[in-house]
Amino acid sequence: MNYILILISSISIILSNSTPYGSDTKTNQKEPDYIPIYDFELNLLNDTSNTKIKLSDFNGSVVLLNFWATWCGPCIVEIPEFNTLYNKYKDKGFEILGVSVSDSKQQLEKFQKKFDVDYKILYSSPDVMNEINRNYGVNSVPLSYLINREGYVVRGYPSAIIGEYWTSALTNDIIKFLDTPSSSLPYK
Repeated sequence: MNYILILISSISIILSNSTPYGSDTKTNQKEPDYIPIYDFELNLLNDTSNTKIKLSDFNGSVVLLNFWATWCGPCIVEIPEFNTLYNKYKDKGFEILGVSVSDSKQQLEKFQKKFDVDYKILYSSPDVMNEINRNYGVNSVPLSYLINREGYVVRGYPSAIIGEYWTSALTNDIIKFLDTPSSSLPYK
């Protein structure tokens, strides 16, 4: 199944509405049908055991899947706000996975010497990353998706999540989906 078209369509639907989705049906819109994640397996930076991490390993957590690169200025600007959100909500079941779209392990290690990143950074070979980028519609970075506890993509953020508007919108979405209990269904 080609996830690109589905993800782009969903982002378009989400972005075409001027108000955020919410639980108050009088002022907010009904949530759209969600898209199951495209599962993948990547290397975790700073992991001495060289184990691979699968997106489906985070079943039961709310995950911000952030596609980024070390050469991307807006991506770097997002990091402090992501660190704040991660540290505030990680004990409630929130994870951030920073998926480097093109950087090698050496480039990421060099980057980490200059910038503090509190959340997980994932990477892989160019062939693996090309497949993941294609399946998630990554044509430019930064690009982020919020995944609920059930393993569905519930929000898309097609640019840098910086400033009060975007950070507030993301924070509201994180809180909403953290408050939604998991029905213990595995990721697809």
